[in-house]
Amino acid sequence: MGKNLIISILFLFSTVFVLSRTFYGTSKAVKQLNANAREVMEYNETKKYALLIGGGTTQHDACESYYKNIKYFANTLEKLSYDDKDVKILFSGGRTQDHPIVEGDATKTSVMNELNYFKKNIDSNDTLIIFRSGHGIVELIFEKYGILSNDERVPETDNIKILGTAAVMLFPDGSLSYLEFQKKLEEIKGKQIVIILNQCFSGQFTNMAMKLDHTVIISETNEIEIAFQRSKIENNSEHTVWPFVKCICDGFLKNGNGEKKQSVFNAFQYMLTCNPNVKGIRIKEDRPLWKESPRIKYGSGLIKGSVYIN
Repeated sequence: MGKNLIISILFLFSTVFVLSRTFYGTSKAVKQLNANAREVMEYNETKKYALLIGGGTTQHDACESYYKNIKYFANTLEKLSYDDKDVKILFSGGRTQDHPIVEGDATKTSVMNELNYFKKNIDSNDTLIIFRSGHGIVELIFEKYGILSNDERVPETDNIKILGTAAVMLFPDGSLSYLEFQKKLEEIKGKQIVIILNQCFSGQFTNMAMKLDHTVIISETNEIEIAFQRSKIENNSEHTVWPFVKCICDGFLKNGNGEKKQSVFNAFQYMLTCNPNVKGIRIKEDRPLWKESPRIKYGSGLIKGSVYIN
C-alpha cells in the first residue's frame, strides 16, 4: 500500500511537471505569435511624415511672418493627429528663444539630408507632406555652369550660353532648384507626397507632378509672381500668418458636407474662396493681394479629390 501510494504521488508530480512545461511552452509560443502580429501591424500601419521648411537666406532675413506660417502649419498638423516625432521643422538660424518649435537650421544641406532620411525610412504605405515658407526666385541655367550658387560668377571672358531657367528655393548655402528637388523626391517611395509652397516664383515646381506619379503639388504663385504684396500693407501692421497659409490650413480642418476629413482638392477649393481679415490690410482690397494665381497639379497615380493628409 505504501509503495503504491509513493508511485501514485510520483506519477502525479511528473504529470504536473509535464503539463506545466507544456503550458509554459504554449504560452511562450502564443506570446511570440502576438509579438509577431504586432510587428506586422506596425509595419503595415500608415505613418504620416512631415517636413516644414521656413525662413530667409540669413538669420536676420528670416522674416518673422515666415515663422508664424510654419507655426500655424505645425499646429494644423497637430490637430490632424500627426506625431511630433514624425514632423521635422527647419527654420533659418535654427532653434532660438523666439523660435522654440524649430529643430534645425534651414539650409540646402539640411533639407537634402532630411530627404535622404525619408528615402531610407518611408515605405510604400507611408505618406509625406512638405511645406515650404520662404524665399524663392528664378535662376538662369548656364550650359557650362548649370545654376550658380550664391557666391559664383560667370567669367566675363566666357562665351555664355543659357539653356533655360529654373525656379529655386533660396538658402544660405545655395539654391535648391525644382530639378534637384524632383530628383530627390523620385527616390522616396511613399504612398503619396503632398507639397505646399508658400514662396515667390514657385509655379515651375508644380511641373514636378508630371514626373512624380504619387505627388500632388500646390503653389501659391505662378512662375513670375510674388507670393504676398507686403508693400501694400500699412507700416504699423503686425507680423501675421499669410492669407494663403491660413486659408489652406483652415481648409484641411473644415468638416463640411458631413465629411470627417477634407481632401487636398477640397482644401485648395476652400483656400480660393477664403478671405481672411489680415491686420493692416483693408478687407475690400483686390483679390490679387491675397493670393496671386495659386495652382494645383496631380501626379498620374493620384485621383483628384482622393488625396488626404489626415
